[in-house]
Amino acid sequence: MKTFLTAVIINFLVFSQEIAQAQAPLELSSSLWRGIGGKTKWDSTNYILFSVTGNDSEFLQNGRKFLINKRSGQVRFEGKTESGNNIVALFNFKTEKLSKLFSNGEERPVSTEVNTVFTRINEQFKKDAAFIFLPALIDAPDTRTGKVSSKIVNAEKLLSVSFQLKDNSLSGELLFNGETGYIKQIIDKEGNEYFVNGYKDIGGGLVLPTVFKSMDGSEKSATFPTAAAFTDMEESKFSNL
Repeated sequence: MKTFLTAVIINFLVFSQEIAQAQAPLELSSSLWRGIGGKTKWDSTNYILFSVTGNDSEFLQNGRKFLINKRSGQVRFEGKTESGNNIVALFNFKTEKLSKLFSNGEERPVSTEVNTVFTRINEQFKKDAAFIFLPALIDAPDTRTGKVSSKIVNAEKLLSVSFQLKDNSLSGELLFNGETGYIKQIIDKEGNEYFVNGYKDIGGGLVLPTVFKSMDGSEKSATFPTAAAFTDMEESKFSNL
């Protein structure tokens, strides 16, 4: 009987913990949605273009661009490798499948080299998207979060929560202002600290974080000089050079 009661208590505590973890995103997501203009604005925005500098990119030069179709998962990448090749890659971020890759204006057939180039582009895309889309990704069903607590940072009361995005593309501690919903600081799992110093209205009232200043050097810092939302886009952007 004692063993049975112990098992019941343990199961209840585990169940209670799971409920708390399931409810935690609701507590923080409402604030983060408010910070970017609301979930409705995010859901109604389909096409987003952004350029990136930094973010510890070793394979791609600064100024790389991604145009995405949020609903279909289609992506158009334009950028230059560190070796100087101009690359256009058309792929799908949901399936992680490459459609076409152009190098210096010529379409390249599938090969080990092409697959290697695409893998590195896709990895960088996930790193870049994890930053600029973080407020929305926190509310994704495959994101894991901990309990929300409060902290005083530089005389400002902030809310803190641990998180882990899908595929562990970004994880650590998130600090945000509970009233404005603005993310103020990220401490990733390696202990790298990023201060979020800028938000930008990219169109239609959707506001995204665009400046992530690393305390560990400029190469880790990430800046999104261009960030724009579109209601319509030529489909050829995702199929042709």
